[in-house]
Amino acid sequence: FRQEVIAYLWAANRRGEKIDYRSYEPLKEAIEKKLITSVRDLSRVITKARMRDEEQSEKYDAMVKTLLDHGYCPSCVDVVLKYAANNLWKD
Repeated sequence: FRQEVIAYLWAANRRGEKIDYRSYEPLKEAIEKKLITSVRDLSRVITKARMRDEEQSEKYDAMVKTLLDHGYCPSCVDVVLKYAANNLWKD
């Protein structure tokens, strides 16, 4: 797959075409699939309404700690995580 992507991008570059992740359909699909999976996993971590397993709880706690370490107050952490949970799927 990587060799196909490199060959396509190299040829497109030689033709002077503008290149972005949407230039090559298999690459676009792979990136979007990975992003959707990542967003789904992240939404499970930050959404309070869902039950979390131990790994998700550890990730949530680490996320809260990071926000607190960066100067967010506890109520601001809640606001940020609620906002993220409500807006993850929006374009």
